Amino acid sequence: MNAGQIQHLLFQEIREQIPRYVSLADSVAELLEISADSAYRRIRGEKPITLEELQKLSVHYNLSVDRLLHLHNKSFIFQGHLMDENDYDIEKWLVNLSQIIQYVKIQPQHHIYYLAKDVPFVYPLQFPALAAFKDFFRRRSLMPPNQTRGIKFSVSDINPSFSETAARIVSIYNTIPSTEIWSSESFNSILKQIQFYHYTSQFASDRDTHYLFDTIEVMINHLEHQAEIGVKYTYGEKPEKGATSYNLFNNELFIGEDTILADLGENKITFLNHSFINYMTTMDEAFCGYTFKAIKNIISRSTPVSWSGEKGRKMFFNGLKKRLEEARKLK
Repeated sequence: MNAGQIQHLLFQEIREQIPRYVSLADSVAELLEISADSAYRRIRGEKPITLEELQKLSVHYNLSVDRLLHLHNKSFIFQGHLMDENDYDIEKWLVNLSQIIQYVKIQPQHHIYYLAKDVPFVYPLQFPALAAFKDFFRRRSLMPPNQTRGIKFSVSDINPSFSETAARIVSIYNTIPSTEIWSSESFNSILKQIQFYHYTSQFASDRDTHYLFDTIEVMINHLEHQAEIGVKYTYGEKPEKGATSYNLFNNELFIGEDTILADLGENKITFLNHSFINYMTTMDEAFCGYTFKAIKNIISRSTPVSWSGEKGRKMFFNGLKKRLEEARKLK
């Protein structure tokens, strides 16, 4: 592949990164601080881009120069932001998540595959008390003990703006076809977190503990109905005619960490969760292709829960409800 072909491929990938209504030439011109005419000349290959311009474009659009140049050095380029005790802002995190979901939504082709070690983020977001509790858990996990000592959780402490942003994320996510792979262990984390904070007296009252367990039961019932009808919809609303498809599978053996893959047709994006809240993101073709193949393999070895017989579906959700009832037996 010669330099002209590489430059053509570079701008082709940038074109796929930006919304259809945005001018490629205008976007490139603004970033490189050149005229639109100069940008067109680079896009058409009439003028070679410089190394400095290549660096700016690859960083801004999260492109792998190694992949463009076909340098097989077994490395993968990931992007992400590491939140810690000095940079924890759940509203900012939700806004960023909303932008990612919106980007996936506007692509001509889109499907989300979610390998869930924990309850997928979109479900607690539909229940303000659970969303607030998960935020409380993350803060306690990230921050030093002296900064959180004496602070207790109450279901009454819910930020209205937090709920509004969460609702937007859920609304967009529910319009994207998805396939989720769970195990019965996927609910263990949140149940153990509630039990731990109850035993260590970090709830404002016992009512908060029971309210969270009751909300989880409502969430399980909502998920069971989604699986039964095979479409996604927001809790508290009715499924719309022509609602987006929902595929749920159960696998008790192969789930490691939370992994999300957005299949956009020719392109794919992989999101890997780490440190409770952070996600690493890559569009590396080789890595995403490997991840997609692995997820498909796991699906082939999983038991369908949605669109399946009532017996299998009941067994799966009754197992979740049994775990919940065991967790409720607080000593």
